Amino acid sequence: MTSVQNPFAALLQEGSTADGVSHKLVEEILLFTLNKEGGGSKQILCLSDVVVDTSEETLCENLVAHALFERLMLSDTLEGNGEAWEAQAITYLHGAFARCERLEGAKKTGSAKIKELILDNASTCMRQPDLFAPQSFATQWLELFEQASEHDTSTQEFLVLVACKVVEEDEPIEALGALKAIFYPLLTELHKLIAKDNLVTIKKNIFWVLGFFVKDKRAAVLGEILIDYTTPNPQAKGGEYMDTLLGQLLCISILPKTQTGKYEFFQQLSITQTDPALWGLLSHHQQSTFQLFKQLLVLSPEIKRKTMQWIANCLDANVSRGHLWNSMSLNLEQTMYSTASDAFMTSLCAVLTRLCAPLCVPSLKVLLVDPTYCAVADNDRQAKGVSMLKAHDETCLLPTAEGEERLTAEKYNFVTEIFYMTHKCFELANRPCIERLFRVMRELQNTQTAYEDVLRSDPNNDLTKNLYRMLMEQMQQVLSIRNTLSEPTNDKEMLKFLEASAIWLTEVALMPRESYEQALDKRDFAPQIHRNLELLSDTPPFVAPYMQSVPESIIDNISEYLNFCRRLNGDQFIHIYYSVHDAFFKMILLFMGSSGLVKNPHLRAKLAEALEFLLPTPSIHSNRQAFVTHVFDNHPDRLKVVRSLLNVFVSIEMTGQSVQFEQKFNYRRPMYAIMEFLWTKAEHVQCFRELAIEAEENMEAIEPPIFLRFINLLINDAIFLLDESLSNLEQIKQLQQAQDNGEWNNLAQNERQQQVTNLHHLGMLARFDNILGRDTINLLKLLTTEIKSIFCHNSMVDRIAAMLNYFLLHLVGPRKERFKVKDKKEFDFDPAQTVLEISHIYINLSTDDSFCLAVSQDGRSYSDQLFGYAETILIRIGGGQLIGDMSDIAAKVKKMGDQYKEEQELLADAPEDYLDPIISSLMTDPVILPSSKVTVDRSTIARHLLSDQTDPFNREPLTMDKVKSNVALKQEIEQWIEGKRSAARCKS
Repeated sequence: MTSVQNPFAALLQEGSTADGVSHKLVEEILLFTLNKEGGGSKQILCLSDVVVDTSEETLCENLVAHALFERLMLSDTLEGNGEAWEAQAITYLHGAFARCERLEGAKKTGSAKIKELILDNASTCMRQPDLFAPQSFATQWLELFEQASEHDTSTQEFLVLVACKVVEEDEPIEALGALKAIFYPLLTELHKLIAKDNLVTIKKNIFWVLGFFVKDKRAAVLGEILIDYTTPNPQAKGGEYMDTLLGQLLCISILPKTQTGKYEFFQQLSITQTDPALWGLLSHHQQSTFQLFKQLLVLSPEIKRKTMQWIANCLDANVSRGHLWNSMSLNLEQTMYSTASDAFMTSLCAVLTRLCAPLCVPSLKVLLVDPTYCAVADNDRQAKGVSMLKAHDETCLLPTAEGEERLTAEKYNFVTEIFYMTHKCFELANRPCIERLFRVMRELQNTQTAYEDVLRSDPNNDLTKNLYRMLMEQMQQVLSIRNTLSEPTNDKEMLKFLEASAIWLTEVALMPRESYEQALDKRDFAPQIHRNLELLSDTPPFVAPYMQSVPESIIDNISEYLNFCRRLNGDQFIHIYYSVHDAFFKMILLFMGSSGLVKNPHLRAKLAEALEFLLPTPSIHSNRQAFVTHVFDNHPDRLKVVRSLLNVFVSIEMTGQSVQFEQKFNYRRPMYAIMEFLWTKAEHVQCFRELAIEAEENMEAIEPPIFLRFINLLINDAIFLLDESLSNLEQIKQLQQAQDNGEWNNLAQNERQQQVTNLHHLGMLARFDNILGRDTINLLKLLTTEIKSIFCHNSMVDRIAAMLNYFLLHLVGPRKERFKVKDKKEFDFDPAQTVLEISHIYINLSTDDSFCLAVSQDGRSYSDQLFGYAETILIRIGGGQLIGDMSDIAAKVKKMGDQYKEEQELLADAPEDYLDPIISSLMTDPVILPSSKVTVDRSTIARHLLSDQTDPFNREPLTMDKVKSNVALKQEIEQWIEGKRSAARCKS
């Protein structure tokens, strides 16, 4: 090293050395000496030629500072090995700092001054890196972070103190800018590494390095650098969040990073395959990502605000993922980058769900969530502490009148924010992913069928190979999505969060009026305590106005999760976590049956689907395993389930709440399964009985009783479904015959393909109608075993008799061959079972004379031969034990029919004004309709009003309480009938 002694250095040492620094300590910590004589044999650097040559034991602090700076400037000229010759400035200063820390621990005095000098010089490096060009401080810091061990605290302490020193010595904006200039390149390097990795290859020290930025609140500025680096511009599209550093971490999953990416895992595996090793990797990675987010949130109020805004902006940018079309439009190029991928969104949901852990049982901080959050307008967001964008646009449980202003709280806490953000994320992440899974599963099933067909005919052609490749790709997709959604740690956290949400929903809906009034005074509407009130009625006696601000998506998310569990035959945590059953059961009972709490009938019908999952025994058409629960036996509110179920059953048909036909029957299917199960429990059967009695006592109430409306719709459904099924089966038979006769061979290729498509489509419709029709008839059979009189009421009896006759004639009569299709199982067509069910209904109701009379008076389908046809078929299908009862019914019906016929012949010449204008039969209880002033029979108008609450003659609104008995006409008719009978007796 060339000798270039500083002529001014000696002046620095001339000052007072009383408070100086031990020369020996300088040598131990900074690894250099200013004593040419003393430094020859040691592994330290001699700076006597560069600074000053001195043998004094105590050095002036200014001289040491000068010497240290000179030492840092020698990086290009240092020759030698070992720490003393370290050329990298930050690396050297860190080593000196670590030695200083060790000596401080050994109680060596004087080291504090040297430590301060080290930090001063490190701060200079950070603020003026050009002085040390071409050194890269970003690279040096990255190496320090990577080399640090878990037991080494000096690296973290050095980083924190250096950052604090920079902030202390500069204006806040300049300090932040200086630190960003150093650390942004480091973060960019990490960013590149993460972008190349997947779940298996990601380096474990990535989170270790990032942890240095968020571990210590003293240097919160480091966390600010990280969140600023990873934040895209406010107008960024959803897909652009994937390109950020945090976004790249969230993209690492079992699923492909991008929506068009290649699936990397699960190749050539069975459809039930799970991979615990992959689950372990995913859980560990998402837990590490959660810790990073959590540490950002606790660093400082400003970083918390920026992190929450990052999440809120990301959710807003991806809001189109929640639209119905999104799960279908995977291959549209223009939408590919507009939203983030399933991998990104499900990982974000996993992170947010973990952040919600304190909201769950046992601490239940969810009770601090304010239900008015979604009432806050955009211009009030900042003042009230609301991060989520467009929260006020959420569709809520109850509508708000035009111009009405919704209640809002004074301020919203973090618990409220994270609760609503997590639900929004589930809506945008897991729900589209679940829809996509079931769509791909349907495609997989179709591909498998097509593959098996061509494999039998030509196993070696290109089509077979292509179908096999498609089969493998679709199976890989199914397994990847399924394993991502059902990873055990996530499943457990999600279930606990949704349990807390169900408890919260129940508490806000049942808040007593006095508690609400206290909340109104404080402008804080959170439930605060777990009251766990009993359900006393269909709708709570008091419904707080804030229910207009509770978003539908919370109930929708719970329903979607339970429906996912229902269709996924796996070992989810819900099977062993029993307390959640009570929370879900109570919430479903409360909201499913009450239009006073949930306006949307679709949402209430979804809750019925969710309730089906809680059935201990799966329904016949379900492939899921048995489920152990005791809610239907032990829950304190269990006896409300029947009424709640009937309420929602009726609501999806009511005027103004109607839903599309196919959707309506999809909703009804789980309801049938629940009712069949309830019929196995005596106390629930008693609930049905009580509702039937209540209905009979209130047949002419303003609003028709719930049970009456229910059985009316049940009969409507049965008629429609069985009729449609028979019509489709007749067409299928015709198409099958044409195909067998070779008529299709003469058709052009496209016409032949069209016929195949028609046959397939009709088959699907027939199967759909047969399954639901069978469930409907079965339910009618169960109901009529215990409840008879209401079915035989004069407003109902003609319809059920006509329905039974119609279907019995078609299934056992002379023209039954019209429906004899090939492979009945393919269409779920089981005419034998249907005949047995119908026979049971006949037997159940035959004790009532009005039913037997109604059977005999059905002019469309009844004849004296009808029950004879039925007996012949019953012998063939194993229903011999029913023949005796059916013979008795046939005799009774014929006898009553003959008597009635005589009566009708006697009364055949009734005056026109004695006849009902709708069905042209003799009126027995005439009533006057208030608006049209038309007189009709009471039973006729009662039957009409069950389906349509209007006057049939002018469409004006009408209810049974408005009709008036036409007493004079009734007496006149009765006198006329008696006169006819007297004349007949005299004649005989």
